[in-house]
Amino acid sequence: MERRFLEELKVLREKLFQMGLIVEAMIEKAVNSLLKGDSSLGDEVFADENMINALEIEIDERGHALLALSQPVAVDLRLLTMILKINTDLERMGDHAVNIAQRSRAVAHVFQERVHFSVVQMSDLVQKILRDAMDCFMNENTELARRVLASDDQVDACDERLCAAMVEKMQEDPSCVHQALNFVMIGHNLERIADLANNIAENTIYYKQGRDVRHHYETT
Repeated sequence: MERRFLEELKVLREKLFQMGLIVEAMIEKAVNSLLKGDSSLGDEVFADENMINALEIEIDERGHALLALSQPVAVDLRLLTMILKINTDLERMGDHAVNIAQRSRAVAHVFQERVHFSVVQMSDLVQKILRDAMDCFMNENTELARRVLASDDQVDACDERLCAAMVEKMQEDPSCVHQALNFVMIGHNLERIADLANNIAENTIYYKQGRDVRHHYETT
């Protein structure tokens, strides 16, 4: 039973990694649909959401079945619980990528130059954070997990710059309020993806060290 349990955990981890790759690609496509004005990239994001949803259901069902049929020791129980949490976080990231793709369609041909640069900079950073978060989970690397958490301030700074640029745009031209708010929401969705990736890093630290680092708090 223990061997079968460990084999199933391995499968679930691999499926989570697959989800992470799909979500990362969704973020890139959603932002590129904005930068290139290519609605077909947005269509790909919407199609990818179906894959994410199917994987979430499969992982959730298999994970809960494993929990019900087995009696895992504490460390394995922590891992299984973490897998189920990350599964939910990745599905939510996919939802945020869809939101970005939807809003990108409305603003694909406005606010070029520095505004687009802010979005690109933020998107690149968020994709790296997600990639590192999945790597720290797969390799149980708490050092990398802490670096992921330390990157959060950079994302917040990018979001603040984007919001400040949009406030300036609205002050200059009140007729562009709708478009500017769409950009603000694109930044918000990217920031939320980074927060969810941070959850993965936090869960990795808790799994390996039994330390709760949520809200910058650690148990002793």
